[in-house]
Amino acid sequence: MNMLRSAAGVVVGLIVWMVGFYALAIGVSELWPDYAIHGREWMREGRFTFTPAMASCNLALWVLAEIAAGWLAARISKHRGAVWALAALVGIYLAAVHLIFDWSRFPWWYDLGVVIPSVPAVLLGAALAIGFSPARSQR
Repeated sequence: MNMLRSAAGVVVGLIVWMVGFYALAIGVSELWPDYAIHGREWMREGRFTFTPAMASCNLALWVLAEIAAGWLAARISKHRGAVWALAALVGIYLAAVHLIFDWSRFPWWYDLGVVIPSVPAVLLGAALAIGFSPARSQR
């Protein structure tokens, strides 16, 4: 049963991370029409035309989604190994996309801003979960 809970925590965390970012971005686009224009251009043409302020907003949205994913993974799995697996998957994916495959598509500071806080943000979310501490022994 613990293995199923751990796997469910990781899978749900990944889904929340991806869907969460897009949901937050859609919310921002409702409040910031220029952001919506650049977001649609990114989705249609794959051209990153966000202003530095908009790109910084994206960085904050990624961190919020990562915190939510870590929190939910910890609450579901109740196992720090699942949270570390989620953090590793998110970190490896973002490092591959932003540091290897698509480095030239984004400003350098944006690439680093997406990758560097990803693992700590997932772990922070887990630490914020009630009754979960990454430093404590496994439950």
